[in-house]
Amino acid sequence: MKKILLPIVLAAALVTAIASAQTRTDKPEKIESIIKTQYDTEWYAHQAALWEKEVKKNPDNDDAWYYWFTATRYSLMNDVDNQDALDKALTDIAYRIHKERPDCYARYIIDFECNHHVSYKNKPDDLQDNMLKAIQMRPDFEPMFPIYVVYLTQTDRTDLMSEILKKWYESGDYSYATLAFFYNTLAGMEENGILFVYGDIDTFSPLMIQYGKGLFQDRIIINQSMLWEPEYRKALFSQLGLKPYEGPETFSDQKEMDQWFENLLFYIAQNSGRTIYFSSTMPLKYFKDHLYSEGLINRYSTRRYDNLAAKRRNFESVYLTDYLLESFSADTFDKIAYKLSLNYIANFKSLLDYYKAQGLKSEYDKLRRIMIHIVDMYKENVCDPDSKEDQYLLKHYYDEIDR
Repeated sequence: MKKILLPIVLAAALVTAIASAQTRTDKPEKIESIIKTQYDTEWYAHQAALWEKEVKKNPDNDDAWYYWFTATRYSLMNDVDNQDALDKALTDIAYRIHKERPDCYARYIIDFECNHHVSYKNKPDDLQDNMLKAIQMRPDFEPMFPIYVVYLTQTDRTDLMSEILKKWYESGDYSYATLAFFYNTLAGMEENGILFVYGDIDTFSPLMIQYGKGLFQDRIIINQSMLWEPEYRKALFSQLGLKPYEGPETFSDQKEMDQWFENLLFYIAQNSGRTIYFSSTMPLKYFKDHLYSEGLINRYSTRRYDNLAAKRRNFESVYLTDYLLESFSADTFDKIAYKLSLNYIANFKSLLDYYKAQGLKSEYDKLRRIMIHIVDMYKENVCDPDSKEDQYLLKHYYDEIDR
């Protein structure tokens, strides 16, 4: 029996992109966020060594400190079995800048990063929260825009977050395909609805549409992973008009953590008075029996309803789809954008089958043409022709369309 395709999940604190080949040079290069692109471990390690040399040449170079720290983190972050090595490498940099330049932009942002990426037992004792000061010092430093947005979201500084997102949007350094994807996500929601998201792209893209473009600002975006932060919950619940929902400082096991978190989500769903949606790009761990696909969103409902009609409405009357067939500029997120588009196949296969069963030929042909083109573009821009895994995935998607 063939397996039904699952959505392409863009999850984790930092989305894992498809690794890009990169020629190693002896020149330090700017380290882009892996939201946009990702290179192999050796490339990041080499760049970390080059940026460390730049720090030695000029200890007052904030950019060199930032790129050294970031390249070091990226070079070690995928080694999940060696957290201590990551902790040591990052804290070594932190201790050094604390000693050499205790009151500078680089120290402020490295402290913030250490607080989020170093395990609790190994954090430096004198980490400080000076991120607001850092943002005021360098509001136009594009490599830090994602971190700025995370911090300002956590601290409920919507005014300043809006300014950063406008700068980010106007820079043009963001993926058109992901903005179009999440435009469709937001457009398919009811007014004042809540959208639960999980990863970086899931979060930044709809926020940029809201605050960079000025659309759908009545919708509430909730980053599921950030709900563990008490400060973020406090600000969010104030916005929703809900009483605080506190959690224990420690949990006895994963089962207890999952149960508390599911209760938290249920509390929001039952008391917010808003329609609840989950992005189709996130893993669905909770409410599985009460989620109904309406296309690029899964709606929470305790009652059965005709979600296929909602999916059809979204595809035929609400969503922008021309970008899936033709584009006139290179996408800044490159391979991630093509991977993201595969979600249309998994989420609209049931609608394709409906069109076929009902004899709706023009609707069927249009949707099938879009699906085939999505896989064709994925094949052309992402897949390795020598990779058996890639070739299997391609065949699986082509077969699923006509299954």
